[in-house]
Amino acid sequence: MGLQFYIITHFITGIISFITGFAVFLKDRKKILNITYFFLAFSVAIWSFSYSIWLLQKDALSALFWARTLNFGSSLIPVFYLHWILSLLNLKRKKLLVFFYVFTFIFLMFGYSDSFIYGTKSILQFPYFPQANWLYILWLVLGWGGVIVYTFRLLIIEINKTQGNYRTQLNYVLIGSAIGFLGGTTNHFLMLGLDWFPPFGSPLAGLYPLVFAYAMIKHRLMDIKFVMRQYLVLLVSFIVVVVPSGFVIQFYEAIIPKYKLYFDLAIIFLAVYFFPICRNYFYKLANKYLFSSLYDSAQVIAKLSDKLRSTLYLGKVYEYIYDSLNGAFHLKAFGILGLDEKRKTYFVQYNRGFETFGLSEYEANPKLEKLFIKQSRPIVVSELKEDGFDAKTKKLLKMLKGMKVEILMPLNVKDKTIGLLVLGEKESGDIYNSEDYKVLDVVGAQSAIAIENAMLYDESQKFTVKLEKEVEKATKELKDANEKLKKLDESKSEFISIASHQLRTPLTVVKGYVSMILEGSFGKISATQRDSLDKVYQSNERLIHLVENLLNLSRIESGRLQFKYETMNLETVVDSVFEELTSKAKEKKLKFEYKKPAKPLPKVVIDQEKIRQVIMNLIDNSIKYTAKGSVTVSVKKEADNIEFCVSDTGMGVDPDDIPHLFQKFQRGTGTFLVHTEGTGLGLYVAREMIEQHKGKIWVESKGKNKGSKFIFTIPINNV
Repeated sequence: MGLQFYIITHFITGIISFITGFAVFLKDRKKILNITYFFLAFSVAIWSFSYSIWLLQKDALSALFWARTLNFGSSLIPVFYLHWILSLLNLKRKKLLVFFYVFTFIFLMFGYSDSFIYGTKSILQFPYFPQANWLYILWLVLGWGGVIVYTFRLLIIEINKTQGNYRTQLNYVLIGSAIGFLGGTTNHFLMLGLDWFPPFGSPLAGLYPLVFAYAMIKHRLMDIKFVMRQYLVLLVSFIVVVVPSGFVIQFYEAIIPKYKLYFDLAIIFLAVYFFPICRNYFYKLANKYLFSSLYDSAQVIAKLSDKLRSTLYLGKVYEYIYDSLNGAFHLKAFGILGLDEKRKTYFVQYNRGFETFGLSEYEANPKLEKLFIKQSRPIVVSELKEDGFDAKTKKLLKMLKGMKVEILMPLNVKDKTIGLLVLGEKESGDIYNSEDYKVLDVVGAQSAIAIENAMLYDESQKFTVKLEKEVEKATKELKDANEKLKKLDESKSEFISIASHQLRTPLTVVKGYVSMILEGSFGKISATQRDSLDKVYQSNERLIHLVENLLNLSRIESGRLQFKYETMNLETVVDSVFEELTSKAKEKKLKFEYKKPAKPLPKVVIDQEKIRQVIMNLIDNSIKYTAKGSVTVSVKKEADNIEFCVSDTGMGVDPDDIPHLFQKFQRGTGTFLVHTEGTGLGLYVAREMIEQHKGKIWVESKGKNKGSKFIFTIPINNV
C-alpha cells in the first residue's frame, strides 16, 4: 500500500469519526454517554488527521512533530473509550476512572519529549516513521493494553448476561471496537523497530465508526438513529465526491505539474457542483431502501405531544405536526386544511409541496363527509373506486389524485370537524401501512385539539389586543383607569366562577336522576339501558370533576379559595373515599387494599371537603393508570405529621416529568394513551390545597411501568 492510500484512508477516518461523534453529541449535550463518545471520536479524529498530515511532511523535524501529535490523540483514546463503555453499561467505577485520567494526563505531559518518541526512521515505504522510547512502551503496556483488555472483558461479560436488541447493540460495539483497535495496533510494530510487520491494518480503524453508525441506525444504539440518517447521507456524499477528486489531483499533479493550479480550481468547482446532486440522490436512495419505515411510533407520538403542549401559536403547531410526520414518513408533500362551517368549505392553512393549481378553497363533499370525515376515518385516495359516487365526488377524487394526495386525515374534536391533514406520497414510494395509520389516528386526535386550542388562543389574543386599545383610549379620559382594569380582571375571574357554578348545578341534577334510574327508582331497566346510563353517569362525573377543578383554579388565582377548618381524624375521610371507589377498582379487577392504622391517629385541623377532594383525586388517578396489579391506601403518623399515601403497580412516572407534575395543565408522558380526558389540573389543585394546610405533597416512582406513590402530609395541631 502506497503513502497516498494511507493519507486518504486516514483522512476519511478522521471525517467519519468527527461526524459521528458530533451527531451523537448534538442528540443530547448533557448526557454523559453522548459526551464521552464525542471525546472518544474526537480523539480518533486527532489521530487520523495527524496521521495524514504526518505522511505529507517533507522534512524530519515536521514529521516528528506530527508523529508526536498523532500519538497525543491515540493516548487519549483508551481512557475515553473506557469512560464511554462504563457509561454504556451503566457501571460505576469512579476511582478507576480517576486513576486512568491521571495516568493519561501524566503521560501526555511527556508526549512531545524524547522519552516518549525519540525521533523518526525511514522504514519500508515510510520516510519518517516515529520510533518509540521506554516511556511509550510503558504506556503501550499499561494504557493501551491494560485499558483495552479490561473494557473488552466488561463488554463480553455484559453480552453474556443480556439478550435481545441490547445484546445485539453490544455485539456491534465489540466488533467495531475490535476492528478499530486491532487495526491501530499494527502501527506499533514499526514504532518498536520491527520492520517485518507493516501497519497494513491502520486504514481499518476507519471501519469502527461505520459499524457503530450502522448499529445506531439499524439497532437504535444510543437512540440517535434519526440524527444519524442525515449525517450518514452527508458523509457518503462527501466521500463519493472527495475521494475521486483526490485521486484525480494526484494523477494530473504527477503528469502535468505545470498546470496544477488551474486543474485544482476546476476540480474544486466540479466537487462543489456535484456535492448537492450526490446528496439528493443518496437521500432518495436511503429513503427508498433503508429508512422508509424506520421509526418508533410511540416516540413520534410522545415527542409531538410534548411539542404541542409547549406552544399555543398556530404557526408553531403546524410546523411541529409537519416535522413529526415528515420525520416518520419522509413526505413529498404535506398540508393542513381548515374548515369554514358556515360556508361548508375547506381552506388552505399550511402547505409544503402540494400544487394547488391556484385554488385556496375546496367545497366540502357531503358524501365523503358522511362516510369518512365525520367518522374520524382517514380517506385513502388511491383505494377509493369512483364507482358508486356521484359526478361531483368523482371530480373531487380526480382532482385529489391529480394533486398526488394519498391520505386525508380528519381533525375532529368530539363531534366537531375543524379541518384535515393532507398527506402526499412517501419519498420512498412505499404505501402507507397499518403502523402508519395507527400513528395518524393518534396524531390526528392530538393535532385537532392542539389546533383548536391555538385558534382559540389566537382569537383571545386578537380580542385582548382590541380590548387593550379600548382600555388605552379610556385611560386618556379617566384618571382611575388602573382601578378599572383591576376590576375588569376581577370580573373575568368572577365570570369563570359564576359559569362554573352554573354548570355544576345542572350536572348535579343529571347525576341525581341518572343515579335514581340506575337504582330502579323509576322502574326496572334492561342491561343495554343500564350500560348506556352507566356511560352517561361516568361522563357526567368527569364533567363535574372538570368543573370543580376549573372552579378551584379560578378561586386559587383570584385568592378567593375559602377554607372551613375543623378538627377531626384524617382516617375518617380516607374511609369514606375508599368505600366510594371500591366498586371502580373491582371493575378493573385490581387488588384494592386499605391499611388502616392500628389505633386512632392524632386529630388534625382540616377543611374536610377540600382534603376529601385531594384524596379522591389521588386514589382515582391510581386506579385509572393501573391496568393490572394493586392499589394500596395507607394513613399513618410520621414524626409531627399525619401522612397519607396511595401506591400502585401502574404505569409509573418518568423521572423527567416529576418536577413538572404538580404544575397547571401538565400530564405525565404517555398518560394521554391511557386516559384521554385528563386536563392536568387535578394535581395542581391538590398541591394548592395541601399547601394551604401547611402540608407537603409529592410523588415517588422508579420510572415507567414501575408503579408510583403519591404522598401528602399534614402537620398535627394541638387541640
